[in-house]
Amino acid sequence: MSTPGPLFIAQEALCFYPISTIYGSCPRYLFYALLLASCVTRWTGWLADVFLGAAATYAGVAAIQAFILVSSPSSPVVPGPVTISYLPRNTSLWGSFPQLITERDNVIVQPAAVELDADAVNAIVITGYLVFLPLQCWSRVLSQERVRVILFYLWNILMFAGSICALIYSNTAKNTPTQYMFCYPDLPPLDETSSDGWQASWRTSTWNNSVWSIFSNITLWNQLGDICFNPCFNTSQILRQRTSLDVWVATSRSELDHPHSFWNKFIYSRRYIYSLLGVTVILNIILLVSRFFPYSSRIPSVQMMVVWRERKAIWTSFREGFCLLKAIACQDDFPSRKSSTWRRVRSILNRQFAKECLRLLADSLILVGLLLSIIISPLTLIAFVVWIEWYIHNDGPSQENPQQVGQWSYLVSIGLLLISALILRWKYRVASTQELDDEIYALRERLADVESRRLLRAEASHRA
Repeated sequence: MSTPGPLFIAQEALCFYPISTIYGSCPRYLFYALLLASCVTRWTGWLADVFLGAAATYAGVAAIQAFILVSSPSSPVVPGPVTISYLPRNTSLWGSFPQLITERDNVIVQPAAVELDADAVNAIVITGYLVFLPLQCWSRVLSQERVRVILFYLWNILMFAGSICALIYSNTAKNTPTQYMFCYPDLPPLDETSSDGWQASWRTSTWNNSVWSIFSNITLWNQLGDICFNPCFNTSQILRQRTSLDVWVATSRSELDHPHSFWNKFIYSRRYIYSLLGVTVILNIILLVSRFFPYSSRIPSVQMMVVWRERKAIWTSFREGFCLLKAIACQDDFPSRKSSTWRRVRSILNRQFAKECLRLLADSLILVGLLLSIIISPLTLIAFVVWIEWYIHNDGPSQENPQQVGQWSYLVSIGLLLISALILRWKYRVASTQELDDEIYALRERLADVESRRLLRAEASHRA
């Protein structure tokens, strides 16, 4: 007499929310192109404003989503064991169920889902933060007006905060428990299926009772709307609908079938990327402190072109500083103790010596930080984009193809915005005489208002 087969089997699966349309491959690549265009056209002013403004709004949305994901995590579901039939390692079901659970008589069910938007959000907000350093070193337009500086640094703060939140969420997402799907042994599922929703009747007192009740009652099984029962469809996420959940079973050709090799490669490369990110943050802080700290530096600006133009004056100032240190150290206040140790120690502890030494050290740190920024910032930016896009590629294909409107609509929007900005640049060429007269009158009123504000500020400064 043959041994009866199991009523149902369990296999590992990946339950996830796919990357949203707004973070598809086309919008992301367009975002990278806009940042590159902002760097290339940084001297034009209005053109860089268009590119950088469009990129900033897109990255701002990603940063806000990072805040929401961290502040409103999904409520954890109470785990519970589910008893399954014991299957030997050499079972014949491997051909239909590549992630089959064998040599066990139970599994722990704790529904959860991976949010793949987290990877795309990481790509956007961290790239937005990394591009701040080269723009700070090379763009003169962004530092000419105080209001531009304020907007630029506020955007940098937003990207920095969004990057921290995105990294925190990604770190917590790694702890997502293993998910299982339960199927009849003679009805293998598709490689990927989508959720049709969740009904409360599918969950009884415990997960064990729920699974056994569904597969013991064909009527309940028919209500699933799917071949297999996926407990992870019971989860929810504040920014998603339950029907957007997908479940995927890895095949022998996929990376998920060899999780250790994939995660080892990921963790190994992540160390280098995170090290570069840490160095970039330190360099950013050095340049920010040098810009806003009330300190008279020998480095006239963090703009590389200004530093190069004033290189001779900077070198002369450094040389004079070293000569001054030498003169202070060699001054002879006590001739009778000319060769004594006390004389040398006293000159080093001199207040003027310490002040000049700290000033030279700070200026050297700023100069080294600026030079390292020129070398490290583009390398870090390129390395991170390549690495994160490779990682997103392993998440699976996008929901939409580039031909669909949800992908190319962003490119069309940027094109129309650019055309509108270009037309507005020609407003004086196409304006009528009356429009030019009105513009001259408005400009004179604005000029008078600016002059009055300037006088008031000068009077206030004089009283102070």
